[in-house]
Amino acid sequence: MSRRQLILFSILLIIATTFLSLNERVKLQLAAPLSSVLLLPVKTITQFLQFLTVSNTRITKLETVVSQLQLENAELKKRILRDTTELKTTKYKLLRTQIIGRDPSNINGYLYIDTGQRQKLYVNQPAISINGLVGKIKYVGFNYSIVETIENKGFTVSAIDVNTGIHGIVKNKGNVIFDFIKINDAINIGDAVYTSGMSEIFPEGIFIGRVKKIERGDDLFFKPVYITPGVQINRLTHVYIISGSTITANNEYKEQYNYKEQSDTELFVPGSGR
Repeated sequence: MSRRQLILFSILLIIATTFLSLNERVKLQLAAPLSSVLLLPVKTITQFLQFLTVSNTRITKLETVVSQLQLENAELKKRILRDTTELKTTKYKLLRTQIIGRDPSNINGYLYIDTGQRQKLYVNQPAISINGLVGKIKYVGFNYSIVETIENKGFTVSAIDVNTGIHGIVKNKGNVIFDFIKINDAINIGDAVYTSGMSEIFPEGIFIGRVKKIERGDDLFFKPVYITPGVQINRLTHVYIISGSTITANNEYKEQYNYKEQSDTELFVPGSGR
């Protein structure tokens, strides 16, 4: 044992002996300030964890509000163009869902979420995040659903370049492409592309992405326009499912699923047609 350690040990031994020789009243008086000092790190960590919990709750609420405002803003713009005499906001309901799994063979093409028939979800309901369009519900089980994303090959949605007003179809052909754009259409890199509302599935005004590349292809009428999606699917942990007056379920689907419970053991296999 070094000299320094011996001195430290002697000091601690003297303090402990002195403390033990004191009467109970003095011990209690000394214990109160000592316990405050010793428990300070524990209190600090507890308060920090409480702060994180409250902050996470506030962030979730703010994300929901932002998504709702984006949809309502698009609806207001549409109404202003049609009629400036009477404006009413349309409320969309957003259900926050947790991503609980991904298709191993197409990890960003299909997302498994923790809500289903029990929460009255149905096929073709749009799915969004705070950054824009995610996709649509492809299959609904009793306690889970599967979302087909914009990164799945074959996914399509009616779209509009809001900078120019040019309409087209956004398709995933291995790359996300703004299709049916004529050679002489004035599309520019950086233009914002949104859902056009010309669909029974997607409401107008959901951000899809931005034009990243324009090519002169072999087609005599149309040119390839490539899109960078606003949402990074591989970074998502949850999505919002849209429901509202403009979104309706197919009657045949309602009859099959909303009034008939289905076991979650019958799992949907993407691409199988089930």
